[in-house]
Amino acid sequence: MARARTRRAPKVIQKLRGRRAHLVADHGVFKVERLVYEETPLPRDIYVFVCPDWCNVIAETPEGELVFIWQYRFGTDALSLEIPGGVIDPGEEPLAAARRELLEETGYEAESFELVSVVEPNPALQGNRCFTYLARGARPTGKTAFDDMEDLETLLVPKSELADLLDDREITHSLVVVAIELYLRKYAGAAGDAVRSSP
Repeated sequence: MARARTRRAPKVIQKLRGRRAHLVADHGVFKVERLVYEETPLPRDIYVFVCPDWCNVIAETPEGELVFIWQYRFGTDALSLEIPGGVIDPGEEPLAAARRELLEETGYEAESFELVSVVEPNPALQGNRCFTYLARGARPTGKTAFDDMEDLETLLVPKSELADLLDDREITHSLVVVAIELYLRKYAGAAGDAVRSSP
């Protein structure tokens, strides 16, 4: 029998009110806004990044491997081992974006998709969300369609090696670490080699 869960809430503190946002800069992939809280004067200006929502895909093949990608990241000036994912376009549903990103970045399509988590990447500075899906029965079916700034390489990783990838810090992208940790906890056996069946 499932344990009843109680949603927790703070006893004293409350969110700030009277929030007003003023555009400072628009850089395409993100905007910068200055926030003013009319009902709560603050000692300094607050600046935030405005980003679209993102999606990630944990793609699982019938052979028990996960589909990863290598790509260069400008921020760290390094190659990064990640799962497929990207920006959810305006008006696009997160699931549709996940299917699109998987195909565009790897050439794979999947038999089924299941929402694993919705997280806030950096709530101190951003208000967007990242939707992570588990895609079962992933197979290569088409050609990749990289963005003009992308150069990706696909890598298949056995589920039994996922914990080592995390422990050895071969995966360093925080959103990918969260996704794989949740996958191991919710869907894989203790050794990472047995996946729980769908209900």
